Amino acid sequence: MYGNPPPTAPHGGGAQPKKYVKVNGVMKLNPDYKRWKEGQGVAATTVPHADQALPVVTNMEDHDALNQASIAAGGPEIPLSESTNATIEMMQEPEISGEAGMSPETMVDELGAVLNKYEVPMGLMNKLMMLSEFEYLEFMIDDSGSMTLPSDTVDPATGKTQTRWQEAKKRLKEMIEVLAYVPFNQIVICFLNRPDRVLITRNGRAPPVLLADCNQQIDALFNKMASGSTPFLERLQESFARGANRNVARYFFGDGVPNGGNPAKAEVVKILCTRQNPEGNPMTFLSCTNEDAQVEWMKDTEELAPYCSECDDFKDEADEVLKDQGVALPYSYGFYLVSCLVAAMNPDDLDAMDESVPFTKGTLDNLLGIESNEASYKHYFDCFIQAQQKRTIENDDYGRPKKTDQLKKSQNWQALYGDFLRAPEAKMIPAVQQFKQALMS
Repeated sequence: MYGNPPPTAPHGGGAQPKKYVKVNGVMKLNPDYKRWKEGQGVAATTVPHADQALPVVTNMEDHDALNQASIAAGGPEIPLSESTNATIEMMQEPEISGEAGMSPETMVDELGAVLNKYEVPMGLMNKLMMLSEFEYLEFMIDDSGSMTLPSDTVDPATGKTQTRWQEAKKRLKEMIEVLAYVPFNQIVICFLNRPDRVLITRNGRAPPVLLADCNQQIDALFNKMASGSTPFLERLQESFARGANRNVARYFFGDGVPNGGNPAKAEVVKILCTRQNPEGNPMTFLSCTNEDAQVEWMKDTEELAPYCSECDDFKDEADEVLKDQGVALPYSYGFYLVSCLVAAMNPDDLDAMDESVPFTKGTLDNLLGIESNEASYKHYFDCFIQAQQKRTIENDDYGRPKKTDQLKKSQNWQALYGDFLRAPEAKMIPAVQQFKQALMS
C-alpha cells in the first residue's frame, strides 16, 4: 500500500485522496477516496464490493492516476491493454472520429468523459466500435398496457419506483447517450402497437447536438402512454423481412409473454435459432418488469439462440455476475450499460459472464483496458473460484438438483490456473470445451 493517504475529512472536506491504492500487490479503488467522495454526497462507484474489486479505469485521467498510485507503491507503470491501445489509435483517425461527430484530437477525451460518467472500463471502447458494422440499430419498444405497471427499479431523481415504461425510456436514453459518442450508421426506434418509426442519423452532428435531438424525440414518443397488447412475434417477423440480407442489431424492451403464449414463444426461438447470419443480426432482450416469471422466456431464448443476449435491470444483472464471477470483477453500471449494447455481439466474453468459466488474463485485461499484473489476475481468479464454491444448487422443475449447478460447483478450475493465465481465450482450453459440452448434454 502506498504511503499514508490523506485522512478523510467529514462532509467531503480536506485534500482529495488518491483514487487508487495497491493492496497486497493488487490495485484497487482507494477506500479513503471512496469515503471522501461519499462525504461530498457523490457516489464514488457503482461496483458492488468495491473494497475487493479490481479498479475501473475509465479514461486517460484515470490511467494516469492508476500509474501514480502504482509508482508510489514502488511498482511499475501499468500499460493499457493491446486492444485499448489499438482502439485509441483508431479513434485518432479522421475518418473514424468524423463518423462520431468529433475531431481526431478530441474524440478520446470526449468519449472518455462519457465512459467516466457511467464508470465504463476503457477496454469496452473496443466493443463499442463494433456498432458501426451494422446498417442500423433497431430499438423495438413494447408499448402494451402492462408497461404502465410498476417495475422493480427506482428513479434516482425521485426515489420512487418506476413504471416499466419509465424504465424503458431511461435505459434507452442512456444507451443512446453512449451511442452519440461512437460511430454508427442509423438508429431506428419503433413500437409493437403504434406505427411510429423514428430514424436517427448523425448527419455530421457533434454528440451533444445529436443527443439533444434524440432526447427530444424520445420524450415525445414516450409522452404517449403505452396501451395495447404484445404482438412481438409479428413485429419480429416484419423486422427480419425488412432487414433481409442486411446487418441489423436488434434490441427489444419488454415486460412479458408475447401474444399467442407458448406457441408464439416457440416461434420466436425458432426464428432466432434459424436466422441467417446470426453474427450480423444480434438480438438483445432488455426486460423491464418486477415479474421475472413473465420474462423467463427471454432468458431461455438467450440460452438457445446464437448471438442473443438478455439484460435485466442493473441490480439483478450485478447479482448474477457476482454469483458467477465473484467479487473481484468490477461490474459497474457502465459495464452493464455497454453490455446492454454489445453483449449479444460478444458471446466469448461479455455474454459469457454467466457461464461459470473464468476469463483468461488476456480477456480480462482487454475488457478492463489495462495489463494487470499477475497478482491482480490471481485475485480475480481466486474470487471466481470462491464464487463457484458458494454456488447454491437449485432444483429443477421436477424437484431434482440441477445438473448444471452441480457441474459448475464441482468443476476444478483451480488446477488449470496456468492455462487461464497464458491462453488468449478460454474457449481455446480443452477443459473449457469439455465443460461446455457437459453443460449442454
